[in-house]
Amino acid sequence: MLRSIKEMLDYTILATDGEIGHVSDILLADSDLKVRYLVIDTGGWLSGRAVLLSTAWLSSVAPEKRMIVVNIEKKRIQESPLYESSAEIPREYEVRLHDYYGFPYYWQ
Repeated sequence: MLRSIKEMLDYTILATDGEIGHVSDILLADSDLKVRYLVIDTGGWLSGRAVLLSTAWLSSVAPEKRMIVVNIEKKRIQESPLYESSAEIPREYEVRLHDYYGFPYYWQ
């Protein structure tokens, strides 16, 4: 089933040990327009800090509950590389992010 990106905005994100925030933006690759990352607004949990999570790292999506689950602990997300929402995402940042979480690169 296809789903509108607009519908996914504000979906709640659950880590293995609790809620971490909601989807505030969805980032597409320039080359092929594939959805690559969700921008997560962590609200009061991390004092308004946004984090990036690759769509490849999602464990499950429950549209009826407007919820996305990731198999990552909150502490791990809290210590992830800082994301600057006003800047482009250079490949070096993506490498650091993928290496930090221990997931393979989507570009290989």
